[in-house]
Amino acid sequence: MVLHKISTQKQKQNRKGQVMIINLLFLLMTIAVMVALIPELMMLLNMAQQSDYLNCNGYSYNGNPNSPLSYNASLKSNTLACISIDLYLPYIVMAVLIAGVSRVILGRITTESGI
Repeated sequence: MVLHKISTQKQKQNRKGQVMIINLLFLLMTIAVMVALIPELMMLLNMAQQSDYLNCNGYSYNGNPNSPLSYNASLKSNTLACISIDLYLPYIVMAVLIAGVSRVILGRITTESGI
């Protein structure tokens, strides 16, 4: 009876370790994909900041502040939209990291295979 109890505990510990390793692998793969997509997201965010309607303060197109797509102080600026564009990428990165780390710490996995 005691031997069976010990082997059951070891199986549970082994299963928790396997789940933690799988979660860690998923987190690393997610981070790798995010790192690969960051340049594309930055390009899209820069395209959004080039909008004449937004006129984001401090934005300079290709490093040229005299470009017509750069910030123009004489035009109205949409500050809230510019701030949300600036915070978009860090928000996504933090959300994925917090979710991934909490998943690894909790040691849970949700797949149909029942692992």
